Amino acid sequence: MSRQPVSTLSAPPAEAQTRGGAQPSAPPASAATAAWSAVAVTVPHAVGLGLLAFAPLAGEHSLAALALWSAALPGLVLTAVVPRAGVVYAPTTVVALLFAAVLATAHGAAGALGLTARQVLAVAGATVALAFVFQWFLGVLRLASMARFLPVSVTHGFAAGVGLSMVLGQARNGFGAGAAAVWDARTGWHALAALAVVALAWGLRRRWPRMPGLLSAVAVVAAGAALVGTWSSAAGAVLTPAVPPSTFAGPLWPDWTGIPWMVLVQRHGADLVLLALLMALVNSLEILVFHQELELDHGLRCDANHALRRESLVGALCGLAGLIPASTSASRSRIVLAQAGASREAPRWHAGVMLGVALTGAWWLHWVPMACLAGGLVLAGLMQVPRVMWSLRYARRSRVTWAQSWLVALVFAVAGGVGALVAGLVVATFVLLHESASKVLRHVRLDGELRSRRLRRAGSDGWIAARMNQVAVFELQGVMSFGVAAHLAEQVRLLLQPRHRWVILDASRVPSWDSTALAQLRALVRDLEQRGVAAAVAALDPVAAEIGGEHVRAFADLDRALEWAEVGILAQRPLEQRPVRAERDPLGETGEGLPKAAAEALIARLRTVAVPPHGLVFLDGDTDRDLLVVKSGHIALVTQWPPEKGLRLATVGPGMAFGEMAFLSGAARTACAGAERGPAHLVRLSRADFDAWARDYPGPALTVMNNLAQIGARRLSATTRQLRAVLE
Repeated sequence: MSRQPVSTLSAPPAEAQTRGGAQPSAPPASAATAAWSAVAVTVPHAVGLGLLAFAPLAGEHSLAALALWSAALPGLVLTAVVPRAGVVYAPTTVVALLFAAVLATAHGAAGALGLTARQVLAVAGATVALAFVFQWFLGVLRLASMARFLPVSVTHGFAAGVGLSMVLGQARNGFGAGAAAVWDARTGWHALAALAVVALAWGLRRRWPRMPGLLSAVAVVAAGAALVGTWSSAAGAVLTPAVPPSTFAGPLWPDWTGIPWMVLVQRHGADLVLLALLMALVNSLEILVFHQELELDHGLRCDANHALRRESLVGALCGLAGLIPASTSASRSRIVLAQAGASREAPRWHAGVMLGVALTGAWWLHWVPMACLAGGLVLAGLMQVPRVMWSLRYARRSRVTWAQSWLVALVFAVAGGVGALVAGLVVATFVLLHESASKVLRHVRLDGELRSRRLRRAGSDGWIAARMNQVAVFELQGVMSFGVAAHLAEQVRLLLQPRHRWVILDASRVPSWDSTALAQLRALVRDLEQRGVAAAVAALDPVAAEIGGEHVRAFADLDRALEWAEVGILAQRPLEQRPVRAERDPLGETGEGLPKAAAEALIARLRTVAVPPHGLVFLDGDTDRDLLVVKSGHIALVTQWPPEKGLRLATVGPGMAFGEMAFLSGAARTACAGAERGPAHLVRLSRADFDAWARDYPGPALTVMNNLAQIGARRLSATTRQLRAVLE
């Protein structure tokens, strides 16, 4: 399934793209330059999310240290342990936001359970480690094999939902002002500063595509706020700093002793496990979708399930260490791939720069207003939304997919990840059913293109051929559910024309029917019967046929259903145009045009043969040269005997001859013949008896030979017609 890559700040501007969507070639940037462009997103993104996630522990440890070490160490470990060309590891939005929810839940239980800050971090770490254990199992179960079947509306919706959650999160907390519910002048100034970061970063990126615009915008706005603060302390106090001034501090390690785990599990276990499962599902989906993009758009083949398992082990260890685990960062990896290609050095540069940020951040992070980081999160969130979802052209061209994507995104932003998972499953099911319904008709033949393998005399065959356009054949495919069957019934009613008197639904490619689909089928058959159109289903599943009962006319295969329709067409023929019954005309089609005396002499040489039900007439490879004519019953010509083992080639009815090829050429039999349905009576003419008769009647003998030649020509024409229909 083709994916639209999510646009990032480092993508070239839209004006630089060609009309076909390809980007003009440009010399690749160095690994260091590409890494700095990725860092421009990682610093405000990861640090900002880290500050939000660890906010409950701010009074008990350096908030700057908590955020900075989580932004640097997990990505550094993954880069060292699981290096991948062009892939950047960093704390992703989903993992960071869900880590914040887990930490908030654990901190909320701290008062009742008497937990310290380090113990709260241990509880959060255990939950996050459980999430990555779940993710490891998803890799073991080969989730990547199933993720490719997710519709693009669901994957786009999840990506957009994560981005919208970031934007709404900044709006709810006043863009760093700390006013969750009150919007006042202070909140307005924070919003203005955040928008200044967004506008400046966007403008810098459009003017200098390879410049780390977001980091530059944050630095410019932070410097401006610092200058204003030097001129006016009141004005400088408007913008809240990201963290208070602090000295350098190391990571806060969890304390695993003295935690009442059983009480914690009883009170909050369900909530924590649900958050862990949600983190595993959403993060796994994001990783697998991006790995598909790596393979499709960049030719970087890998085992996505193996990558998922390796990242899970490192993520679980980072969680146990009290850090926000890193994962494959799609947005930053796209920056590196766009600027430096599949570079192995750029991810290492990125990890090294982030380590430097963590080591020095305590000395400069308090100069950065929280509004600047909020602006970075807003812009990163907007860039997380796939570019096609902002396109009016895409909205007009693919309105349903566009609407489904935004539905999943809005549910994610408003109701959270659990609601988005449910909405995504609903949308995926809807898309699957819609696709099944749109493709339920594999072939539609309204002009009598198909004929049965029943062999008939020239007059009957000509009568049927001129009227086969009264038969409509619909070849079905896919699993038949209520919605699919309803769409099928609607299409059949729309496509039928007034001339049609017989409808055949070929269900040989339908693996199963549910009861509601059979109810739709019965309603369709009843509706057609009321319109004077006879309907039948070929190759209906035996269980479905039993449930359908007497309301649905069912045949074992399409050939028998076509024969049923042809019999109905023959029944329209006037009595005077019908052939003489085979019992009174034992020569059948071979004796047409013979003088009475010659015909009687030839009939005298015939031998009558009775064939019991399922009885054999001859086998493939037999060397007898007898010509056979059916007096009553039906004979099946098949590739193997019994018929269940081979392919049915033709059905021969009363008055029809068979075995003419061996009779004329002396070659061995090329098929098997026998009574498939019931008893049959034949007449047999040996080649020796025919030769003796031909010496007495040479002229009539030529007539018989001409009849056999015409029989062969008609059958060859019928075979060609059937082959053409199959190929089409």
